[in-house]
Amino acid sequence: MNEAILSQLVNETEIEVFKTMRSDMSSAGALLNDEQFGQFLRAAETATSILPQVQFRRMNAMNQIVSATGISNRVLENGYKSANTTQDELTAATIDFEKAQLTSTKLKALCSILDDDKEDNIEREQFEQTLLSMMGEAVGRDLEAVCVFGDTAYDSTGKKLFASFNGWLKQGASYQVHSDGTKGAGSADFDLDDTVTAMFDAMMGKLPAVYRGAGLFNQFKFYVPYEVYDAYQNLVASRTTTMGDANLVGRPDLRYKNIPVEYAPVLDAPDGRTVFDKVPTILCNPNFVYYGVYKELSVEPERKPALEQTNYYYRIRCAATMQFKNAFITGTISTSEAAAIQEDNKL
Repeated sequence: MNEAILSQLVNETEIEVFKTMRSDMSSAGALLNDEQFGQFLRAAETATSILPQVQFRRMNAMNQIVSATGISNRVLENGYKSANTTQDELTAATIDFEKAQLTSTKLKALCSILDDDKEDNIEREQFEQTLLSMMGEAVGRDLEAVCVFGDTAYDSTGKKLFASFNGWLKQGASYQVHSDGTKGAGSADFDLDDTVTAMFDAMMGKLPAVYRGAGLFNQFKFYVPYEVYDAYQNLVASRTTTMGDANLVGRPDLRYKNIPVEYAPVLDAPDGRTVFDKVPTILCNPNFVYYGVYKELSVEPERKPALEQTNYYYRIRCAATMQFKNAFITGTISTSEAAAIQEDNKL
């Protein structure tokens, strides 16, 4: 272990924890071992809603290709050329190779802990758990937010996180449907006067027919902000059926035309909505959506003796991509419309 790292630490238990990490000689940082890396990511996914369901790649290189194969055209043909002649000139099936690249971007974070807080509030045997889980949860929330809302076209002033790399909304920008209340949308794709189901229908209608076959449609999900979730649940609860009763007194799994409707708190993020300038709802197959973390995640301590505190600098390389952009559909409404649909669907 790099002695420069251990020299920054004063707590004996903390020193033992850092000894289990490998050193990064170029930065005097400590690299998490495989077990610690897994613990960190589990904590990250615990605090998120979409990340645990999409495809994760632990990247062995700064950039990594992810690919999928499939056959989209018909393959069966008439087995006879004529009444008594076997067909021997079959057309070969076309195998589609769809590739996408995870391009990692460095992200950093700083956490400061006072000696008194460390000694009084962190149980000695739980220090490693605290060190990894506390920042893991915080990093996970931010990583999910940038994977959703990231756009390198943003002015980085005040938007340093979201300007880091292009997230899923940006990558699928060509496959959005807009309400009439969305700024600059032009002609509307749906009218919320017909309830939020009009948006769901417009999003499903935007999806190419190939994804509605071969069992793929059953793998899609709606990820919705709270206003949409609340409005739709109230809409279902207002029906005089057993399903309406169940939604009135509880919170069962919601579906629309057999597609799950799941609440995703990341879509409520005020700063994410501000940079995106809309309130998004997502329809996608999570198996086609990826995020990646480069294999080396470092923690570098910095001792501040006069302040009796230790600063911890975290460095991680992350990426987001998707295989089929036309299978990632976004429904966008304005902030005022989001508030209105809740009001319109109150019970």
